[in-house]
Amino acid sequence: MRTLAVGTHITRESPSRRLYRDSAGRARTERSLIDPVAGKRKADAPVIVEITDPVEHVKYTFVTANKVVVNKVAHKRTIAAPEPHHPVKRAATRAAAAAKPSQPSDDDAPQFTHEKLESQTMEGLLVEGTRDTWVYPTGSQGNDRPITMVNETWSSPELKVTVLATCNDPRQGESTQKLANIDRNEPDPSLFRPPADCTVVEEKGDFTIRWGSESQ
Repeated sequence: MRTLAVGTHITRESPSRRLYRDSAGRARTERSLIDPVAGKRKADAPVIVEITDPVEHVKYTFVTANKVVVNKVAHKRTIAAPEPHHPVKRAATRAAAAAKPSQPSDDDAPQFTHEKLESQTMEGLLVEGTRDTWVYPTGSQGNDRPITMVNETWSSPELKVTVLATCNDPRQGESTQKLANIDRNEPDPSLFRPPADCTVVEEKGDFTIRWGSESQ
């Protein structure tokens, strides 16, 4: 959420993601696409599926519409090492990086503090929290008073995932990313393979996924 100088609040909803992960580190992410006109997800919106298998060192990407793989094609790439699958933490990191000025002078450098927060329970998990605070001095960015940005990250040591990440920056607004409806049962192994009726296409470089008149 962002609050304008006149007091108007602007709230934007990011697409939710469904994440599966097994005990071997395989991960599957399902990301619904946002309607660019309406600014929100439609119930029948296409879903981009990404499967990362650190055991076989491969990654599959395909698109489903109404739970059916579009064009019956799954794109396969070889990965050198397991890729991180912490969407909450990545989003918070990107927000913090975007908010920082590039190469500030010593006088303009923000005052940074890092603190560990008292553990608590979220979504049935014991989580450990940290709070990072940046205070930008007056004039460092044309500001007539100090600017304070605060990031909080809450992670589960047991599952090794970030459960909640928040960023509060007066310049960008407030953003919250969280994991919800956590199921600790082992997922169905078939979730980490492309559907049997798909044609697997080996990709050596960048590629474009197309469905209808849309592409990603």
